[in-house]
Amino acid sequence: MEGLSSRVKRSLTAGVGGSCPAHHHDGVTRGGRKNTSHVHSHQKQLKHLRRRSRTGRTSKLVAHARTTGTRGEDTVRTVLEERTEIERQRRRLKQELTTAVEREDYAQAAGLRDELLDLDCRDPIYQLETQLEAAVADERYEDAASLRDQLEELCPAPKNESDCVTNGIRVKVSSYYVPSRSSPHLGQFFFTYKVQISNEGDKTIQVRNRHWIITNAQGRTDEVKGPGVVGEQPILRPGEFFEYTSACPLQTSYGTMEGKYEMIVFSSDTFDLDEAERMEVKIGKFSLNATESVPNYDCSI
Repeated sequence: MEGLSSRVKRSLTAGVGGSCPAHHHDGVTRGGRKNTSHVHSHQKQLKHLRRRSRTGRTSKLVAHARTTGTRGEDTVRTVLEERTEIERQRRRLKQELTTAVEREDYAQAAGLRDELLDLDCRDPIYQLETQLEAAVADERYEDAASLRDQLEELCPAPKNESDCVTNGIRVKVSSYYVPSRSSPHLGQFFFTYKVQISNEGDKTIQVRNRHWIITNAQGRTDEVKGPGVVGEQPILRPGEFFEYTSACPLQTSYGTMEGKYEMIVFSSDTFDLDEAERMEVKIGKFSLNATESVPNYDCSI
């Protein structure tokens, strides 16, 4: 038979991470039976009010992003900043909840669980994701398409790959999350990315310098500049390509990378630098995404 302690632990942890229901208040037990009718009625009222509140707020955010032009970017940035703070609080509360359950302090654990549910109610992206999942499950595909568009407007997410061609030079990049080298509870996320540079032109080129722009979910931007790639400055004749893999640590679970290469274009196979021309080759923007779902709307931490 399952012990009381195990049942309570399961009950406390099962409610975390779902949609945004009303708080799970316990009914009053008398004579071995629990009177929950008044609780269920109260829960329904709270759930209805919260659904109206969060749906209205999300709709206003989307409308603002649609109608304010460049100011829409400020709305998106505000959503990202709010969600990043929510995720910080969520990590802290989950750790405290785990500790409370291990100590069998179920009163504190119940309070922490309710705080986690409140965070979900304050998170517009989380609510849209939850509504999208429900719409797909119910086969309400028109609703799902509308919700997906709202997510894209509030939190535009590039794919985890890019493919750009500049003057016959193609640069393809794919990124990958590495859980084994990451510590999400410490805000440490590790990514690798694979780059293929292909010379589809008719002249020989050499990669001389790189310039990366790395942006995390909080809007912080870092620039990385240096000679060549992975210690090399490869020379590529027409039809040749060069591949390499590198890494990028982030303090958030989501970010983007983009940049450019400075290359030399040789006029002949003599590799005469005096006759060579310089050009910049674009590296298209791609995402660094610790979330497995695609497309990604997790713009937080």
